[in-house]
Amino acid sequence: MIGAGLTSVLCMLALQAQERRASNPPPAKSAAAPKDKGAQAPTQPVAASPSASAEKVAFTFADEAQMQEFGKIWQQRQIMMTRMAVLRSYWDQEQAAVAQINQGLLSKYSLDVNKNYNLDTKRRALIEQPATATQVPPMSSDAAPASAPESAAKP
Repeated sequence: MIGAGLTSVLCMLALQAQERRASNPPPAKSAAAPKDKGAQAPTQPVAASPSASAEKVAFTFADEAQMQEFGKIWQQRQIMMTRMAVLRSYWDQEQAAVAQINQGLLSKYSLDVNKNYNLDTKRRALIEQPATATQVPPMSSDAAPASAPESAAKP
């Protein structure tokens, strides 16, 4: 996927370079052309100028090295974008798994995952603990979110 993105950018750049060369013939050929065909020469660029005016050139590279440098930078960007997409997908999967576990805890044990509990092994019971100051949600909307509750099961 990453290579395809870079390949398409480089192909696009190569096609643009070919179009520029085709619309701007070398000066030696135009000087060697007979004068009576000189009147027909302006019609070729006129035919090419609607397509040239329709596209907006964002940047023109000075040389091949500068274009290669751009290709490397673009490839780095594509790698980072792909990595971020993978991380986002992983994050979404983990969030779905946590939601499923939370739903299971609620349905099977009537457990509110936003509260703290102690496991009393002698009585085989979960004991709800009162909220501490760090667990109380902030009053203002611009304050940082409350920290995550401690683990539910303590030995």
